[in-house]
Amino acid sequence: MLGISCSEIRKKVRKTVSRYKTSDPSELCRCMDIILCEADFGSSETAIKAMTMTVSRVSCIQYNRTLPDVVRRFIIAHELGHAVLHRKNHIDTGFFDDISVTEREANLFAAELLFGESSELYEKMKNSEGSLFQFAAEYRVPYELLAYKIEIMKDEGYDVPELPYRPDSRFLGGSLWDGKCCNCG
Repeated sequence: MLGISCSEIRKKVRKTVSRYKTSDPSELCRCMDIILCEADFGSSETAIKAMTMTVSRVSCIQYNRTLPDVVRRFIIAHELGHAVLHRKNHIDTGFFDDISVTEREANLFAAELLFGESSELYEKMKNSEGSLFQFAAEYRVPYELLAYKIEIMKDEGYDVPELPYRPDSRFLGGSLWDGKCCNCG
């Protein structure tokens, strides 16, 4: 799959975090002068989850106000990935759609931003007795986001566990909307 490599995405995340001295997605938006606002896009499974747009050099991330709080941080991190990596207008209806190179890149960006340094995560994973699903729940993120971070860690050479399944576009359906995506809703 062509696109931006895991290594380049890691560099972009590290550069962004280093420059603004935060890894909080909402705070990064403020620091980068990206307007962050809620919008009412509906609550069906096919409703728009979020969008990033730039008009006259003013960037804005709008996210669907009907999404549960537990996934809002991920949504903003994902859209921030589009803003940093792609710098063009973007509407998201399916975050875990591996058919789209830009969606995969935004997911990798969000995973790197939200999980942080791989060495620390690796040590925690080694010492965890639970499943990857339980580990994701501890971090209050969807399992699928952990799967993207594991992909980054494999690229870095870490000996990480095999995934029970690979994320696909069906993930975004009911699980995000009912807040049970990370067993903490």
